[in-house]
Amino acid sequence: MNKVTRILKTDNFLSLAGNFVFAFFGFASIFILARTLNKLDFGQYVIYLSGMSLFEMIRSGITNTPLVRFLAGSTDPEEQKQLIGASWLLSIMVTIAGVICIYAGYVLFSGPINDKGFGLFFVWYPILSVLILPLNTSLSILQARKKFGNILILRGLNMSIFFIFLIINYFWLNADLFWIVIAHQFSFLVAGLFSLFKGWAAVSTLRFSTRSQVMNQLKFGRYSLVTLIGSNLLKSSDTFIIGIMMTAADVAYYSIPIKLIEVLEIPLRAFVSVAFPSMSKASRSNDLKEVRSVFYSNTGLVTLLFIPVTICLFILAKPLVLLLGGQAYAGSYVIFWIFLVYGLVLPMDRFSGVALDAINRPRLNMIKVLVMATCNIVGDIIVIHYWSSLPGVAICSILNATAGVFVGNLLLRKELGTNIFQIFPYGWNYLKYIIQPFLKKVSHAR
Repeated sequence: MNKVTRILKTDNFLSLAGNFVFAFFGFASIFILARTLNKLDFGQYVIYLSGMSLFEMIRSGITNTPLVRFLAGSTDPEEQKQLIGASWLLSIMVTIAGVICIYAGYVLFSGPINDKGFGLFFVWYPILSVLILPLNTSLSILQARKKFGNILILRGLNMSIFFIFLIINYFWLNADLFWIVIAHQFSFLVAGLFSLFKGWAAVSTLRFSTRSQVMNQLKFGRYSLVTLIGSNLLKSSDTFIIGIMMTAADVAYYSIPIKLIEVLEIPLRAFVSVAFPSMSKASRSNDLKEVRSVFYSNTGLVTLLFIPVTICLFILAKPLVLLLGGQAYAGSYVIFWIFLVYGLVLPMDRFSGVALDAINRPRLNMIKVLVMATCNIVGDIIVIHYWSSLPGVAICSILNATAGVFVGNLLLRKELGTNIFQIFPYGWNYLKYIIQPFLKKVSHAR
């Protein structure tokens, strides 16, 4: 029991648990919404979520990523207050600018925006961007400090409130899309207020913000901003381009396999959340050997784990699609098959970008992601224009991920002296290290 307890308290396990909770409620919500809403309304809701993800990435790039990077390696309490205060100030400024731009765009182009199903996002996201501020800042602070248990609590609270509403709505209320969005926003409000009450958001540090810290984070953030926009566009550009060049119903059809591929994103996000502050701390101590070790171990371990998982998901693709989306989305399992190929190269792509950020080379990571986003967007437009093919759009994801692996590891080899083939021996050793206590227990039992 002591061994089990120690494992349950490890950063990787708590981070993984937090991502599983987030993903479970995400899957369950899509499961219910696909059966609650018609294809048109469901497509509009998917566009709303995609737009939210894109703009949250923009804000995260300017504020949250720099905060995690610098706060993870800081040991001075005064500097920590200044870092968090500067992040709060930047968040407020970016939020105000975003609200003005989005509402101005809606006033000027409301006709085509509503016709293409983007109205829901333009009306409701500016409100959500204000409500979500305390929650996002809290999550960044907790990640930098490796408080993954508290992250689990916040994510669970946020997602469970919305999920409970969806269940009640499905069986009894039968409320329309308007009230579903209201409930979605309310769940973020409650989680944000809880983080303020617990003091995790550290909003009182706002008065400690200094011009030098703001400029320092902004300097880092200008690159991570473009990086995160590009990263989000790798997913959301598919949704936006399909919505513009095809229909909201096609967006809904494509969204089911996109949601299913998050089965692979769950462990990947968990390991990235732990690896990023670890590599950042080692980088600030100028311990590049440790940075390489963390990069090799995490990339190799996740890649090795993905191989059997991907095979299982390939076999179960049809029933999984039917389970999540229902009969109306049954044929989208072909798209999911294509995404599984994309998932196999995802760890090498993701960790190479994280390593570049961790060693304070955000400009290089930005270049990598821009190459990937360009491949994806140009590919999507060509495929839809000439063939109107949703599987073709998914194939573009494989091409952009492959480009990311090539460019990312080319840059890392120059900056860190890495060798991509080292990820497998390091990953295997990391896996043996993790499971060794269980192997010993089984051996003793025999």
